[in-house]
Amino acid sequence: MDLTPEEETRLRAEDITAPSGTAVAISAGLVAAILCYSSAAALTKSYGPATFCSPFFVGAIVGLFAYRRPIRRAIQTILVALLIAILTLREGVVCCLMALPFVLPVSIVGAICGSILRRHVRGRRARRLLGMTLVLACVAWQAIEGAVDDPAHHPLHVAGSAIAIAASPERVFAALTSRELEVHGPWPWFLRIGLPMPTRLVVDAPSDGGRVTAFFSQGVAHGHVTEWAPGRALAYSIDRYDVTDSPFHITRLGRAPTYGFRAERVADWLEIENTRWELSARSDGGTDLRRAIVWRRHLAPALYFGWLQQTIIQRGQDRLLALVRERVTKTTAATDLIAARDRSGADE
Repeated sequence: MDLTPEEETRLRAEDITAPSGTAVAISAGLVAAILCYSSAAALTKSYGPATFCSPFFVGAIVGLFAYRRPIRRAIQTILVALLIAILTLREGVVCCLMALPFVLPVSIVGAICGSILRRHVRGRRARRLLGMTLVLACVAWQAIEGAVDDPAHHPLHVAGSAIAIAASPERVFAALTSRELEVHGPWPWFLRIGLPMPTRLVVDAPSDGGRVTAFFSQGVAHGHVTEWAPGRALAYSIDRYDVTDSPFHITRLGRAPTYGFRAERVADWLEIENTRWELSARSDGGTDLRRAIVWRRHLAPALYFGWLQQTIIQRGQDRLLALVRERVTKTTAATDLIAARDRSGADE
Protein backbone atom coordinates (compact mmCIF):
# COMPACT_ATOMS: atom_id res chain seq x y z
CA MET A 1 0.00 0.00 0.00
CA ASP A 2 1.37 3.38 -0.97
CA LEU A 3 1.19 5.72 2.04
CA THR A 4 2.88 8.63 0.31
CA PRO A 5 0.65 11.73 0.54
CA GLU A 6 -0.72 13.01 -2.65
CA GLU A 7 1.21 15.85 -4.18
CA GLU A 8 -1.49 18.45 -3.49
CA THR A 9 -1.60 17.63 0.27
CA ARG A 10 2.06 18.33 0.87
CA LEU A 11 3.05 21.71 2.34
CA ARG A 12 5.51 23.54 0.22
CA ALA A 13 8.23 25.59 1.90
CA GLU A 14 6.94 28.77 0.34
CA ASP A 15 3.48 28.09 1.83
CA ILE A 16 4.77 27.95 5.41
CA THR A 17 4.30 31.31 7.10
CA ALA A 18 7.36 32.36 9.07
CA PRO A 19 6.94 34.34 12.29
CA SER A 20 6.96 38.07 11.70
CA GLY A 21 9.92 40.17 12.77
CA THR A 22 7.72 41.88 15.36
CA ALA A 23 6.63 38.59 16.95
CA VAL A 24 10.21 37.32 17.05
CA ALA A 25 11.54 40.56 18.55
CA ILE A 26 8.87 40.81 21.27
CA SER A 27 9.11 37.09 22.11
CA ALA A 28 12.89 37.28 22.38
CA GLY A 29 12.59 40.39 24.54
CA LEU A 30 10.08 38.74 26.87
CA VAL A 31 12.27 35.67 27.29
CA ALA A 32 15.22 37.94 28.07
CA ALA A 33 13.16 39.99 30.52
CA ILE A 34 11.99 36.90 32.41
CA LEU A 35 15.51 35.46 32.55
CA CYS A 36 17.03 38.75 33.74
CA TYR A 37 14.32 39.27 36.38
CA SER A 38 14.66 35.72 37.67
CA SER A 39 18.44 35.95 37.86
CA ALA A 40 18.17 39.30 39.68
CA ALA A 41 15.86 37.77 42.27
CA ALA A 42 18.25 34.84 42.73
CA LEU A 43 21.60 36.62 42.65
CA THR A 44 21.19 40.18 43.95
CA LYS A 45 20.52 41.46 47.47
CA SER A 46 18.76 44.69 46.57
CA TYR A 47 17.09 46.49 43.70
CA GLY A 48 20.30 48.03 42.44
CA PRO A 49 21.62 49.22 39.07
CA ALA A 50 22.05 45.69 37.72
CA THR A 51 18.33 45.08 38.25
CA PHE A 52 16.90 48.35 37.05
CA CYS A 53 19.28 48.56 34.07
CA SER A 54 18.31 45.10 32.81
CA PRO A 55 15.64 46.73 30.56
CA PHE A 56 18.58 48.11 28.56
CA PHE A 57 19.57 44.57 27.61
CA VAL A 58 15.93 43.68 26.90
CA GLY A 59 15.59 46.72 24.64
CA ALA A 60 18.87 45.90 22.89
CA ILE A 61 17.65 42.38 22.12
CA VAL A 62 14.35 43.70 20.78
CA GLY A 63 16.20 46.24 18.63
CA LEU A 64 18.47 43.46 17.36
CA PHE A 65 15.53 41.40 16.02
CA ALA A 66 12.96 44.07 15.15
CA TYR A 67 12.84 44.92 11.46
CA ARG A 68 10.76 48.04 12.00
CA ARG A 69 10.06 50.45 14.85
CA PRO A 70 12.44 48.95 17.43
CA ILE A 71 11.67 51.64 20.01
CA ARG A 72 7.94 50.95 19.90
CA ARG A 73 8.54 47.20 20.12
CA ALA A 74 10.87 47.66 23.08
CA ILE A 75 8.27 49.72 24.94
CA GLN A 76 5.60 47.12 24.20
CA THR A 77 7.88 44.36 25.46
CA ILE A 78 8.67 46.15 28.73
CA LEU A 79 4.99 46.91 29.37
CA VAL A 80 4.01 43.28 28.78
CA ALA A 81 6.86 42.09 31.02
CA LEU A 82 5.70 44.41 33.82
CA LEU A 83 2.14 43.17 33.38
CA ILE A 84 3.35 39.58 33.74
CA ALA A 85 5.22 40.53 36.92
CA ILE A 86 2.03 42.09 38.34
CA LEU A 87 -0.28 39.22 37.39
CA THR A 88 2.11 36.65 38.86
CA LEU A 89 2.23 38.72 42.09
CA ARG A 90 5.94 39.34 41.80
CA GLU A 91 5.59 43.12 41.77
CA GLY A 92 2.97 45.60 42.88
CA VAL A 93 1.11 47.92 40.54
CA VAL A 94 2.47 51.04 42.23
CA CYS A 95 6.02 49.66 42.21
CA CYS A 96 5.85 49.27 38.44
CA LEU A 97 4.30 52.69 37.92
CA MET A 98 7.03 54.35 39.98
CA ALA A 99 9.75 52.50 38.07
CA LEU A 100 8.35 53.35 34.63
CA PRO A 101 9.93 56.84 34.32
CA PHE A 102 13.34 55.19 34.66
CA VAL A 103 12.75 51.81 33.03
CA LEU A 104 11.22 53.07 29.77
CA PRO A 105 14.05 55.48 28.81
CA VAL A 106 16.62 52.78 29.63
CA SER A 107 14.84 50.29 27.36
CA ILE A 108 14.60 52.91 24.59
CA VAL A 109 18.36 53.50 24.74
CA GLY A 110 18.85 49.74 24.56
CA ALA A 111 16.56 49.50 21.51
CA ILE A 112 18.55 52.20 19.73
CA CYS A 113 21.81 50.39 20.46
CA GLY A 114 20.32 47.07 19.32
CA SER A 115 19.09 48.55 16.04
CA ILE A 116 22.58 49.93 15.38
CA LEU A 117 24.12 46.52 16.06
CA ARG A 118 21.61 44.95 13.69
CA ARG A 119 23.05 46.92 10.79
CA HIS A 120 26.49 45.46 11.40
CA VAL A 121 25.58 41.92 12.46
CA ARG A 122 24.42 39.85 9.49
CA GLY A 123 22.68 36.52 9.69
CA ARG A 124 20.18 35.04 12.12
CA ARG A 125 22.70 32.82 13.84
CA ALA A 126 25.04 35.71 14.57
CA ARG A 127 22.17 37.78 15.95
CA ARG A 128 20.98 34.94 18.16
CA LEU A 129 24.49 34.50 19.50
CA LEU A 130 24.72 38.22 20.21
CA GLY A 131 21.33 38.15 21.93
CA MET A 132 22.43 35.32 24.21
CA THR A 133 25.65 37.21 24.91
CA LEU A 134 23.64 40.26 26.02
CA VAL A 135 21.57 38.14 28.42
CA LEU A 136 24.72 36.53 29.83
CA ALA A 137 26.30 39.97 30.27
CA CYS A 138 23.27 41.13 32.27
CA VAL A 139 23.33 38.00 34.45
CA ALA A 140 27.08 38.37 35.00
CA TRP A 141 26.60 41.99 36.10
CA GLN A 142 23.90 40.88 38.56
CA ALA A 143 26.12 38.11 39.92
CA ILE A 144 29.02 40.49 40.50
CA GLU A 145 26.78 43.08 42.12
CA GLY A 146 25.20 40.44 44.34
CA ALA A 147 28.63 39.26 45.47
CA VAL A 148 29.96 42.70 46.44
CA ASP A 149 26.73 44.42 47.50
CA ASP A 150 26.10 44.99 51.22
CA PRO A 151 22.68 46.50 52.08
CA ALA A 152 24.04 47.57 55.48
CA HIS A 153 26.22 50.15 53.72
CA HIS A 154 23.60 51.57 51.39
CA PRO A 155 23.03 55.38 51.44
CA LEU A 156 21.28 56.99 54.41
CA HIS A 157 18.56 59.59 53.93
CA VAL A 158 17.04 62.02 56.42
CA ALA A 159 13.71 63.81 56.19
CA GLY A 160 12.99 66.43 58.84
CA SER A 161 9.90 68.55 59.40
CA ALA A 162 8.77 71.05 62.03
CA ILE A 163 5.42 72.53 63.00
CA ALA A 164 4.08 74.85 65.71
CA ILE A 165 1.32 73.54 68.00
CA ALA A 166 -0.78 75.65 70.36
CA ALA A 167 -0.19 73.42 73.37
CA SER A 168 2.56 73.03 75.95
CA PRO A 169 5.39 70.52 75.36
CA GLU A 170 4.07 68.41 78.22
CA ARG A 171 0.67 68.13 76.60
CA VAL A 172 2.09 67.37 73.19
CA PHE A 173 4.39 64.72 74.63
CA ALA A 174 1.47 63.20 76.52
CA ALA A 175 -0.56 63.11 73.33
CA LEU A 176 2.26 61.21 71.65
CA THR A 177 2.97 58.74 74.43
CA SER A 178 0.36 58.48 77.20
CA ARG A 179 -2.50 57.40 74.96
CA GLU A 180 -3.04 56.07 71.49
CA LEU A 181 -2.26 58.70 68.86
CA GLU A 182 -4.56 58.24 65.91
CA VAL A 183 -4.37 60.28 62.73
CA HIS A 184 -6.76 60.33 59.82
CA GLY A 185 -6.41 61.58 56.26
CA PRO A 186 -6.94 62.83 53.77
CA TRP A 187 -3.48 62.05 52.45
CA PRO A 188 -2.31 63.42 49.07
CA TRP A 189 -3.23 61.11 46.19
CA PHE A 190 0.38 60.46 45.22
CA LEU A 191 0.96 59.04 48.71
CA ARG A 192 -2.27 57.05 48.91
CA ILE A 193 -1.89 55.16 45.64
CA GLY A 194 0.27 52.50 47.19
CA LEU A 195 2.55 53.65 49.99
CA PRO A 196 1.93 52.54 53.59
CA MET A 197 0.13 55.39 55.37
CA PRO A 198 0.54 55.69 59.19
CA THR A 199 -2.71 55.56 61.14
CA ARG A 200 -1.90 54.97 64.84
CA LEU A 201 1.03 55.11 67.24
CA VAL A 202 0.99 53.34 70.61
CA VAL A 203 3.76 53.48 73.22
CA ASP A 204 3.17 50.26 75.12
CA ALA A 205 5.84 50.87 77.79
CA PRO A 206 6.65 54.58 78.41
CA SER A 207 10.38 54.34 79.18
CA ASP A 208 13.77 53.72 77.59
CA GLY A 209 13.63 50.34 75.92
CA GLY A 210 9.83 50.33 75.99
CA ARG A 211 7.82 48.86 73.16
CA VAL A 212 6.32 50.93 70.35
CA THR A 213 3.62 49.79 67.94
CA ALA A 214 2.95 51.78 64.79
CA PHE A 215 -0.07 50.89 62.68
CA PHE A 216 -0.18 51.72 58.99
CA SER A 217 -2.48 51.02 56.08
CA GLN A 218 -0.86 47.69 55.15
CA GLY A 219 0.16 46.27 58.51
CA VAL A 220 1.85 46.86 61.86
CA ALA A 221 5.40 47.88 62.75
CA HIS A 222 6.93 46.80 66.07
CA GLY A 223 9.81 48.72 67.60
CA HIS A 224 11.50 49.85 70.81
CA VAL A 225 12.13 53.23 72.43
CA THR A 226 15.72 54.47 72.06
CA GLU A 227 15.29 57.86 73.74
CA TRP A 228 12.76 58.89 76.38
CA ALA A 229 12.80 62.48 77.67
CA PRO A 230 9.29 63.56 78.79
CA GLY A 231 8.37 66.94 77.38
CA ARG A 232 11.49 67.07 75.23
CA ALA A 233 12.17 64.07 73.00
CA LEU A 234 10.97 60.63 71.94
CA ALA A 235 12.89 58.33 69.60
CA TYR A 236 12.34 54.75 68.53
CA SER A 237 13.57 52.16 66.05
CA ILE A 238 11.56 49.56 64.14
CA ASP A 239 12.48 45.91 64.73
CA ARG A 240 10.01 44.02 62.54
CA TYR A 241 6.86 44.33 60.45
CA ASP A 242 3.67 42.35 60.14
CA VAL A 243 2.60 43.13 56.60
CA THR A 244 -0.87 42.37 55.21
CA ASP A 245 -0.70 43.44 51.60
CA SER A 246 -3.72 43.33 49.35
CA PRO A 247 -3.47 41.59 45.95
CA PHE A 248 -1.27 43.37 43.38
CA HIS A 249 0.21 45.56 46.11
CA ILE A 250 3.61 44.83 47.64
CA THR A 251 4.77 47.06 50.48
CA ARG A 252 8.32 45.64 50.62
CA LEU A 253 8.77 46.29 54.32
CA GLY A 254 10.59 43.55 56.21
CA ARG A 255 9.12 40.48 54.57
CA ALA A 256 11.88 38.10 55.67
CA PRO A 257 15.13 38.15 57.66
CA THR A 258 17.02 37.27 54.46
CA TYR A 259 16.32 40.61 52.81
CA GLY A 260 12.98 41.02 51.21
CA PHE A 261 9.59 39.62 50.50
CA ARG A 262 8.76 35.93 50.65
CA ALA A 263 11.88 33.77 50.65
CA GLU A 264 13.95 35.92 48.32
CA ARG A 265 17.13 37.74 49.27
CA VAL A 266 16.13 41.05 47.71
CA ALA A 267 16.28 43.91 50.20
CA ASP A 268 13.32 46.05 51.11
CA TRP A 269 12.97 49.25 49.11
CA LEU A 270 14.01 51.09 52.27
CA GLU A 271 14.91 50.31 55.88
CA ILE A 272 13.93 52.76 58.60
CA GLU A 273 16.85 53.28 60.96
CA ASN A 274 15.38 55.71 63.48
CA THR A 275 12.47 58.08 64.11
CA ARG A 276 12.83 61.00 66.52
CA TRP A 277 10.31 63.50 67.86
CA GLU A 278 11.76 66.65 69.46
CA LEU A 279 9.75 69.22 71.42
CA SER A 280 10.77 72.73 72.45
CA ALA A 281 8.77 75.40 74.22
CA ARG A 282 7.72 78.57 72.44
CA SER A 283 7.51 82.01 74.00
CA ASP A 284 3.74 82.04 73.52
CA GLY A 285 3.32 78.83 75.54
CA GLY A 286 3.07 76.58 72.50
CA THR A 287 5.41 73.91 71.19
CA ASP A 288 7.71 73.57 68.25
CA LEU A 289 7.38 69.91 67.26
CA ARG A 290 10.08 68.44 65.05
CA ARG A 291 10.15 64.99 63.56
CA ALA A 292 13.12 63.42 61.79
CA ILE A 293 13.17 60.02 60.15
CA VAL A 294 16.37 58.29 59.05
CA TRP A 295 16.22 55.49 56.53
CA ARG A 296 18.56 53.47 54.36
CA ARG A 297 17.70 53.41 50.66
CA HIS A 298 17.92 50.07 48.88
CA LEU A 299 16.90 51.28 45.43
CA ALA A 300 19.45 52.42 42.86
CA PRO A 301 20.58 54.27 40.87
CA ALA A 302 20.33 57.33 43.08
CA LEU A 303 19.87 59.65 40.10
CA TYR A 304 16.19 58.71 40.05
CA PHE A 305 15.30 56.68 43.12
CA GLY A 306 17.21 58.86 45.59
CA TRP A 307 15.20 61.90 44.53
CA LEU A 308 11.96 59.89 44.40
CA GLN A 309 12.23 58.48 47.91
CA GLN A 310 13.36 61.75 49.42
CA THR A 311 10.48 63.70 47.86
CA ILE A 312 7.75 61.22 48.74
CA ILE A 313 8.85 60.64 52.34
CA GLN A 314 9.45 64.34 52.96
CA ARG A 315 5.95 65.25 51.77
CA GLY A 316 4.47 62.39 53.73
CA GLN A 317 6.24 63.59 56.86
CA ASP A 318 4.98 67.16 56.38
CA ARG A 319 1.44 65.86 56.08
CA LEU A 320 1.83 63.61 59.13
CA LEU A 321 2.88 66.54 61.33
CA ALA A 322 -0.09 68.57 60.14
CA LEU A 323 -2.40 65.68 61.09
CA VAL A 324 -0.69 65.35 64.49
CA ARG A 325 -1.19 69.07 65.17
CA GLU A 326 -4.85 68.76 64.25
CA ARG A 327 -5.25 65.77 66.55
CA VAL A 328 -3.39 67.35 69.48
CA THR A 329 -5.30 70.61 69.13
CA LYS A 330 -8.65 68.82 69.21
CA THR A 331 -7.60 66.68 72.16
CA THR A 332 -6.32 69.71 74.08
CA ALA A 333 -9.51 71.65 73.40
CA ALA A 334 -11.66 68.75 74.57
CA THR A 335 -9.55 68.34 77.72
CA ASP A 336 -9.79 72.05 78.53
CA LEU A 337 -13.56 71.97 77.99
CA ILE A 338 -13.98 69.03 80.37
CA ALA A 339 -11.75 70.69 82.96
CA ALA A 340 -13.77 73.91 82.68
CA ARG A 341 -17.01 72.00 83.20
CA ASP A 342 -15.57 70.23 86.22
CA ARG A 343 -14.49 73.53 87.76
CA SER A 344 -17.87 75.03 87.03
CA GLY A 345 -19.60 72.09 88.68
CA ALA A 346 -17.32 72.33 91.70
CA ASP A 347 -18.05 76.06 92.11
CA GLU A 348 -21.76 75.39 92.06
